[in-house]
Amino acid sequence: MRVPLLGRALAILWAQLAFISWKKNLVQRALSLGAVSLVIGMIMGQRTLLPLTMGLVFSLLLFVSTAVLLFRSTLQKHLKALRESLPEAIDAITRSCRAGVPVANTFAIVAEHLSGPLAKEFKTIDHWLKLGIPLRQVIQTSATRVPMAEYRFFVVILIINQEAGGRLGETLERLSATLRDRRELQLKVQSKTSEARASAKIVAALFPCCLAYLYMKSPEDFSFLFSDPVGTSVLIYALCSVSLGMLVTHLMVKRVG
Repeated sequence: MRVPLLGRALAILWAQLAFISWKKNLVQRALSLGAVSLVIGMIMGQRTLLPLTMGLVFSLLLFVSTAVLLFRSTLQKHLKALRESLPEAIDAITRSCRAGVPVANTFAIVAEHLSGPLAKEFKTIDHWLKLGIPLRQVIQTSATRVPMAEYRFFVVILIINQEAGGRLGETLERLSATLRDRRELQLKVQSKTSEARASAKIVAALFPCCLAYLYMKSPEDFSFLFSDPVGTSVLIYALCSVSLGMLVTHLMVKRVG
């Protein structure tokens, strides 16, 4: 957080790395991916006019793009599992609160009957609560680690209840029903946009597949794309065109969702 401008973004990223369990072996992952990216990038750079410079550029681009894709894929997988188990966890907290158990004590009880990332997150919350950290601060930090709207709704309800009081059981019960309805709606949206998402994946795969086919069947033409200024211009145009098409498709699908 003390880093100027990027401090908050870096703090959120670091918290999300802890959420997906990458924090412990982050250095090993980065070194492994960096070594693979360097080898592939230098091989690609050998066919250009500036082998060393372009090889390092290709390596950096490959490292960043692959790291972002792996991070987003792993994060979405964890969020999907958390989203599916959240209504069940809220129901369990509701029953515990109606039985007279304080909210701060329910996380450990519920975590014992859950599995996956939500159980780990609840155990983390219980750990900090046992160390004497206020509930509001702990769940706010938890909401930072979990970038999911449904989970933040849950956190907001707990904070409001801590400050203003009220019938927490009834509020959580309505939230659980709302989340289930929201999940059903998301499944319907995914089914309606499945064709567009499949088309986007096919379009995204065409460019690298065509390059790989050209490399295997016609190495001279492949070298032309990297070693000749005209070929490089064509390659850049194709890459920008495909990227723009992917971006437009992504925004259209996201808008429908």
